[in-house]
Order: sequence, then structure tokens, then C-alpha cells
Amino acid sequence: MKRAIALAMVLAAVSACAPKDFSKEGADAEQFTKDESLCRSQVRARAQQERDIDDQRRATFSAERERYGQQGLYSDMANQGYKYNYERMMANCMEARGWTPKQNGPLPMPKLTW
Repeated sequence: MKRAIALAMVLAAVSACAPKDFSKEGADAEQFTKDESLCRSQVRARAQQERDIDDQRRATFSAERERYGQQGLYSDMANQGYKYNYERMMANCMEARGWTPKQNGPLPMPKLTW
């Protein structure tokens, strides 16, 4: 039960962070909303399957990690990985439906002070 709640929270947070900068020639906001919701349902189902497999694998080795106090690290790393996988799968699904990501310009480089 705790896993399901945690997964729901992670997916909700990830879905809020999913990139919405897509464009498609001749498409309107209604088409975008429809395609996005279809992709979201497909990606959630796939992400849930992958999460279940990983949780089963992690449960096998959890005793060793808990004994050495490393369980939190592995959970944090797994959650970050799920976030990136979800975003990547969402972008792939939208691109498969004909949407192209908008280019917002180059990434700003950090200012280095030596």
C-alpha cells in the first residue's frame, strides 16, 4: 500500500514536470490535450510495470542495504531514474504522434568564477 501511494505521488510530481513544449503544424490545443492524455495513460502503465519489476528486485536485496543504512540512497536514486524515464517515454510518445519539441534556444552555461 505504501508503495502504491509513493508511486502515485512520484507520478503526479513527474507528470507536472513533463515538458509541454511541443508543436505540431495544423494542430490545436484540443488535439494536444487529447494526444497528451493518451500518451500519459500509456506511459503510466509502462512505468508501473517497470516500477513493479524494480521493486521486486530491490526487495530481494533490501536486507543488506538496510543493515548498512543505505536504503534511502537507493530509493532516492530509483525515484530520480523513474522521473527521467517517465519524461523520456512521454517525449517519445508525443514525437510518435507527430509532435515536435520546441527549441527554446541553447542551454545557458553557468558562469565560472576562478
